[in-house]
Formats: sequence, structure tokens, C-alpha cells
Amino acid sequence: MKTVRYLWQNHRLLLIGFGVAALVTTLFLVKFTVSMVYWSNNRNASIEPWMPIGYIAHSYEVDRNWLLEQTGLPEGEGRPHQSIKDTAAAADISYDDMRIRLLEAIKAEREK
Repeated sequence: MKTVRYLWQNHRLLLIGFGVAALVTTLFLVKFTVSMVYWSNNRNASIEPWMPIGYIAHSYEVDRNWLLEQTGLPEGEGRPHQSIKDTAAAADISYDDMRIRLLEAIKAEREK
């Protein structure tokens, strides 16, 4: 307790800086841990209509831009944050056809 009192009286700025650094480090550690737990449980998730291309790419561990090319949309029209249902509508095919197209592309990529 004497040490903290001494630091507060003589090195207040240093103690505040250390506290802020410790808080920021803790927040990044919590974010990292939550992310690791989430993605370890969501690998190869079944493709749902709400999922964006980026989410599917992360879940199946493939390149997002490569997967976006597999949708068949002209370059520049596909968006990685757009849901797969909206992407299928933009390509004028059904959601089920888009889902099958992506799953086949992922399977072929993994077999390389």
C-alpha cells in the first residue's frame, strides 16, 4: 500500500499511464479470447441466407476475394459484406444454387 501511495504522490502520470495500458491490454485479450472461442465453434458452418461472403470465407478458411469471384458476379459488383441471399439475387440465381456453387468451389479448392 505504501508503494501505491508513493507512486500516486510522486509519479501520478506514470501510474495513470500504466493503468490505461493495463486496461487496453486486458480489452484486447478479452476480444482475442472471445474471437478464438467463437471461431473454434463455427468452422465449416452450414451456409445460411444471412451470411455474408466474408463470413463464409472465414468459416471455411478460404480467401474472401477468391470466394467472391466464385459467385459468378462481374468484378466490382459483388460485395463481401452483402448477404449470400442478396448476392444470389444479384446474380439472378436462387439462393440454393448459389449455396451449391460456393460449396462445390470450396470443396474443389480444398482438394488441390
